[in-house]
Amino acid sequence: MKKRQKSFNILSLIIITLLIFIPLYPKFPLFNVKGTYVAIRIEDFFVAFAVLVWFLGEFKRGFLSFKNRVGQLILLYWLVGGLSLLSALFITKNITPHLAFLHFLRRIEYMSLFFVAFCSLKRLEEVKSYFLSLFLATAGVGIYAIGQKFFDWPVVSTMNEEFSKGMLLQLTEWTRVNSTFAGHYDLAAFLVMILALVLGFIGGVGNKLEKIFALLVGIFAFWVLLLTASRISFAAYLLAVIFVLLVLKKYWWLPPVLVFSLLGMLFSSDLGQRYALTFNIDLSAISSRLPHQEARIASLLPIPTPTFTPTPTPVPGFGQKVKIGPIFKITPTPTPIPTIVEVWRPTTEVAVEYSSGIRFKVEWPRAIRALIKNPFLGTGYSSITLATDNDYLRALGETGILGFLAFVLIFLEVGKEVLLYLRQNLSPFLRGVVVGISGAMLGILINATFIDVFEASKVAFVFWILMGILVKLVSMKTEKISV
Repeated sequence: MKKRQKSFNILSLIIITLLIFIPLYPKFPLFNVKGTYVAIRIEDFFVAFAVLVWFLGEFKRGFLSFKNRVGQLILLYWLVGGLSLLSALFITKNITPHLAFLHFLRRIEYMSLFFVAFCSLKRLEEVKSYFLSLFLATAGVGIYAIGQKFFDWPVVSTMNEEFSKGMLLQLTEWTRVNSTFAGHYDLAAFLVMILALVLGFIGGVGNKLEKIFALLVGIFAFWVLLLTASRISFAAYLLAVIFVLLVLKKYWWLPPVLVFSLLGMLFSSDLGQRYALTFNIDLSAISSRLPHQEARIASLLPIPTPTFTPTPTPVPGFGQKVKIGPIFKITPTPTPIPTIVEVWRPTTEVAVEYSSGIRFKVEWPRAIRALIKNPFLGTGYSSITLATDNDYLRALGETGILGFLAFVLIFLEVGKEVLLYLRQNLSPFLRGVVVGISGAMLGILINATFIDVFEASKVAFVFWILMGILVKLVSMKTEKISV
């Protein structure tokens, strides 16, 4: 019994460490992988250590965590992913083997933290420690984002191959913040989870100081979310917080939260304009300041050419007057040549067009073609490049219908267990925690329609830790949880 308690304490400390370290440490590469700019980083070793400790403890106990229904569905997804990998290697043969294997292993790595978190939890006090640790890390992430925006703090980005080598960059005037997440979309998705957790925590915790701390972190996180200017993440945030407040029956909180959120969006110098351009809304009555950026396009304009005037040569005779006729000017047809004409367009308008166009015209059709090529198992991990900007289409393209169904079944099972659990007579804190994590899950699932959020390492690590905590809570009998 003492050994089990000791193992439990180690796992709990590991989870707290991961919840602080993963969000805060920038994505510096340790080792590069040939053929891709996805690198091996220091958090990979921390996660490997956490999984090793979990594995040794579970080996002695007979892997009890695998008896949980959600855990079994995760194993099923891994099995289908392995079959898809074999199919890509020996049937479709359109992948680079070591890259496909790397992508497969990274998905296992992300989701393995579900089991570590699941086995780490025994008492409700630890849930509070997990939440407060994550809120503390979020405050650090926000401070660093503000430093990038206003004080030229360095940026580590993975947006292209050169940046991913660990170059220290600085934000330009119109670049959106990414803090330690190496991409503003990843940061925004993380903040959506945090804001749902904050509302659930405030709705359930009784300590006033903890309420104030969580509220301040939530306001700060919302401000940074506006700075990311992510349209899908802001929509996911709204739906997630509405879900949390309705389930917790905090109906009177809804009006102030929604008014505060919508005003923040409207007066954001970037996010409001992006929504306005998306839905063709005129915001000139609210803000007359519209940033512009020069865009140049080729046009055909005539260039003037020199003209000449032929003058008749008179032949004078003695006493003869010479009459000179009218002078004729011959202007040849100008030859059109390409020139540069300055066309001024809003910076945000150009970005919105590019963001939508690359999804609708390139990435999503590519995933659909992969699905058609092999409907049941897809064309394998990494076969449709690093980005699809829709995790559901990505799952269909890479792992086919079988992989997509295995993945979706995980969340259907979690949703079913949460609904059954909330019918019980729960303490306010326990209900707030369960609803808050459920809202975070909803926000991520919405984000996944336009972002490959389950492949964003920092977001995925934290998400699967939260899923492990949630499933462990709903699988335990309430009376066995000490408060």
